[in-house]
Order: sequence, then C-alpha cells, then structure tokens
Amino acid sequence: MLQNEYVTWSEFDPHAGAFRTLQNERSAVMARRLGLGPAERAPACLACHSEVVPAAARGARFQQDDGIGCEACHGPASGWLATHDDGTPATHEQSLRAGLRALNEPAERGALCIGCHVGSGDRLANHTMLAAGHPRLSFELDTFSELWRTSGGREHYRRSAEDNARRAEEGATQVWLTGLAVASLASVDQLQAGVGGAALPEFSAFNCYSCHRSMGRPDGDRSEPLPNAVVSGGPPGALRLNDSALRLLVTALRVQYSGEATALAEQVAALQRAANEDRGAVPEAAAALRKQLVSLVPLLAQSPIRAADRQAMLAAILKASGSGAYPDYATAEQAAMAAVVLLGDTGTSPRQAADIAALFAVLDDDTAFDQQRFARLLGRLTGKGEPRK
Repeated sequence: MLQNEYVTWSEFDPHAGAFRTLQNERSAVMARRLGLGPAERAPACLACHSEVVPAAARGARFQQDDGIGCEACHGPASGWLATHDDGTPATHEQSLRAGLRALNEPAERGALCIGCHVGSGDRLANHTMLAAGHPRLSFELDTFSELWRTSGGREHYRRSAEDNARRAEEGATQVWLTGLAVASLASVDQLQAGVGGAALPEFSAFNCYSCHRSMGRPDGDRSEPLPNAVVSGGPPGALRLNDSALRLLVTALRVQYSGEATALAEQVAALQRAANEDRGAVPEAAAALRKQLVSLVPLLAQSPIRAADRQAMLAAILKASGSGAYPDYATAEQAAMAAVVLLGDTGTSPRQAADIAALFAVLDDDTAFDQQRFARLLGRLTGKGEPRK
C-alpha cells in the first residue's frame, strides 16, 4: 500500500466523479426526457453513480455524493480498515474474513464490476435510457482493470512481488476469459429479467448496431441504420441479441475446449433464433445458456494457459474477424481489446504500439466503422494483414 489511496482516488480515479456526472448538462437533459426529476436524486441514476446503502447501514461519515468510493468496491470497511494501514497489519485472509472483497480474484472482481458496467438487477441502462442519451455500455475486465489501476498516470496500487509472479504465470488472458464469461452471464440474467415486459425481450438486450449506425451522437438522433448491418447466422434485418462477449468467448474456447465451444455456440444460436422467431422459447434457451456459463466461470479461472494457447487464440480471433464473425462495431471493439490482452501476454505489444494505435483508430468513430479494414488491421498485428504504408 502506498498510503496515498484517498488522494489518488479523489484526484485521478474516474469513479470519484460518478456522482458529479449526474449534475452536468447532459444528465439534466436525460433526466428531463425521462421525467425523473433531478438526476442526482433519481434512484435509477444513483444505482450506478453512487453507493446505494440502506440508511440503517450508513456510518456517521457516509456521503452519497462521494459517488463510487472505496467501500463501494472494497466492501464495508468497519471490520478491516483499522488494521489495513495502522498498527499491526492484518493478513489478507483476516481482512477477507472481516469484510474486505477479494478483488484479486478475477471472478469476484468481474462480478462486482459488471453490476454497473454491464448491468444487474435494477441497475440497467435500458433502451429508454439509451434513447434519452445515455452512453452505450462497453466492458472488458482486464482492459478496464488496468485503465482504472493507472488512471490519470497515477497507480491506484502497486503490484506486490507475489502479484507480479502470479500475473506472469497466469497472465492477463485468464482475467480476460473470466471476464467474458461473467459479463455474458450478466447479459443473460438481464435478458431473463426482461422477459415478460412490454418489449420481449427488453430492447437494450439486443446489439445496438443491428438497428442504429451510431450510438455516440449526443443529440439522441441514432436512427440511421447501418448499411451493412447483418446478423451472422440469421437473415438480413433480424435483430441480434448482444452477444459480443459471447462471440469472443466461443472463439477462445475452441483452442482448449472445443466441445464446450461448440455447445456454447449452439446455445447462443438457439437463443438468437428464439428472440427473433419464438419469444416464448426465450426463457428456456436463456436458462440453458446460463447453465453452461455458470460452469465455465470456475473452469476458466483455474485452467492453465500456455504461451502456445495465447498465440492460438490470437490466430483464431484473426481468422474469425476475417470470416465476418465480428460484423459490427461493438463486437470489433471486444476483439480489439482481446488482441491487446493477448499481445501483452506474449510480450510483443510494446513493439507493435503503432499497429495497436491504428487498430483503435478504426474504432474512434462508430459511424465510420469499416469491418473489412478492421479485419485487415487486426491481421497486421500478427504479421498477416495489410502492409504498413
């Protein structure tokens, strides 16, 4: 511990500004469109932009306008704070027993982060919110963890020698895979929760780019359709459930677990068909997919990943992209983050900084996204794409 965590959080961590975001003009416009009253007092907004704590569980110094503070992620601190930085330090295991969250475990951290960054329960950026101007949600566990840990050029914490040794052995790939499974599980849970509503399922469960060209225009005018919007495995014009993380997970699983990958792909296809052809079959299809994802989380968190596996996953992503398996901006975004994670684990990313920058430049503007150019630039990262000009 550096013992400057509060300063780092308050000055550099984006979470510290979560509540203040509700007081800006864009939030005011959204709240007005939604009829919510002031955004900073609306439960639907506070659910993710602050720590929601029952009044009986609040300490004397609790402040709602702290936004997403230390305890929102690390857990209620009354049992472990005193020994965390003063006196005789408690062991990590003692702190865990006293209420500290085990955020060093990818599955635990993923389950926490997706609550807001993907959605869970009553924390959901639904279609109505998106139409009112809420940004489209995007998440990848390892990428977002590192962006948060080093936000503003200041480390939130430094890894211990033990952490570095573990990361070198397990690599970011394991965090990435676990995050894909946990995020996919959250999406399925949202889908199940939305079944039975006015729209079956809730429209935010679908891939935005099945209908819209852009999700980044602040005026809320997002109705222009993608000219090349297609559904892989479905007819033109069909809506595709948001399966971006699932597509990357299927690709990666084929390297080590071909049977699980085939079963997962079949279940995703069955759910897509149900959502478009037989809404009554959605609950059963979603339940089958959820069951497999639950079994995959511990498997992915514990499976050893060799250097050859990472290279094979990178090659598989390249092949899938070239064959059109990632046909839209949201899925390409996931593929780009996956490629950087895998390149980092193979130790080649520093030498390919320019190619990585070029790849993400294609994702700067979703209105101008070109899937074929993206596939070529992705190929360049492995030496199999277009040559540098």
